[in-house]
Amino acid sequence: MLAVTLVLLVIVGVTVFNGITMVKQAKVSPQATPAPSQNGSTSTPVLQTSPLLFGTNLGLFTASDQVVTSAATRALMQRIHVRIVRIPLRREVPIALEVQAEQAVKSIGAIPLVVLNGVRNPQALTDDMRMIQESNSVFGDTLVYYEFGNEDDWNGVTIARYTQGWNTLIPQFKRLARNGKFIGPVSYQYSRDNLSAFLQGANPRPDAISWHEYTCSYKDPADTCLGQLDRWGTHITDARAVVQSALGTTLPIMITEWNYAPDQSIQQNGLPFDDGKYNNDSFIQAWT
Repeated sequence: MLAVTLVLLVIVGVTVFNGITMVKQAKVSPQATPAPSQNGSTSTPVLQTSPLLFGTNLGLFTASDQVVTSAATRALMQRIHVRIVRIPLRREVPIALEVQAEQAVKSIGAIPLVVLNGVRNPQALTDDMRMIQESNSVFGDTLVYYEFGNEDDWNGVTIARYTQGWNTLIPQFKRLARNGKFIGPVSYQYSRDNLSAFLQGANPRPDAISWHEYTCSYKDPADTCLGQLDRWGTHITDARAVVQSALGTTLPIMITEWNYAPDQSIQQNGLPFDDGKYNNDSFIQAWT
């Protein structure tokens, strides 16, 4: 997997399947894999679809999270082949709920992507190691992805401080995790400078890099949202160049949240803001 560039795209937003609401959907761009020729040599790469084509993020704000409480939701996720699920570690919910969420993910045969606490939590070492221990118990030797923090840069953490936290904590987490892959810097937006500084300073090297992508506010007109999409490809191309320059190799790229608007959310009535976009088939088809 580390020999190719994997781009994982996780949608934030609301998609309804048969009346069941799922927040944050995911898909992965194809990855190039060399195809052997008849004489056994390597020929022109061909595109193969990643098994992580479709996934979801959990909210997990309370014990009423649909994926945890509803067998019908889990069955639907299995039927539509959700292959990766992002699980946030929230300090305000009990660890038992986190374990329930992991068990739900395991029950549908999906790969977990656990969002560990970053440097903003003074108890990150204790809390994260406990979460990794629970993940070991649930998933055994199967693969678990771990992101270190979530949009810490949006919350005022410098990349120097983030990298220092990575270098202090990740070696301990790696020793504990039975089959963990660790991802950073989980930025709220793409930043060449931050990514370059992180890669140059991170020890150990990340197993993958990640950031989030959005295009506009929900208050903006549809044309504004659609007009910003081309930046994403530019960011991914630039990130590949940054990784190659800093490390002399490639790393998987994970866009672990994406949507047209980071400020579109569910209201008290259970519906998103009526912005004329989320329920507009023409906009959604053009945007995706």
